Amino acid sequence: MSDSYEIEPFFLAYIKWHYGRGLREFWGVTGNFLWFIKNFFSFSLLMRTLFAPWKKLGEHYEGGLKLGAFAETVLVNTLMRAFGFVTKIIVLLIGLTAYILTLIFSFFILFIWIFAPLILLGCLILSVIFFIYFR
Repeated sequence: MSDSYEIEPFFLAYIKWHYGRGLREFWGVTGNFLWFIKNFFSFSLLMRTLFAPWKKLGEHYEGGLKLGAFAETVLVNTLMRAFGFVTKIIVLLIGLTAYILTLIFSFFILFIWIFAPLILLGCLILSVIFFIYFR
């Protein structure tokens, strides 16, 4: 903004920065937040391994005709996969909630950013009116 300030009036340079570079940088920051949440919660990895056992825990069946050992292996592996599924679903829901809240908050801040000069001007006019009429 400093280079255009010397050529143009301050208000015009500010409006150009606010609605030009300021909005681009705002979307860049929002994109960084969304990228961080996507990678922090590893959405793609969790979706690919949704039915995998939790932390690769499980039993290995050694073979043979031992029905008890086979049933034990199936039960433990099923429980580990169920626990992994539930845990990953919870993490995905928390991540999705964080992603959606970030989007909502970003659009709220964008709304404020777009109308900030008008809000500031309105506050200035109201303060002058208040000062003149209620001294």
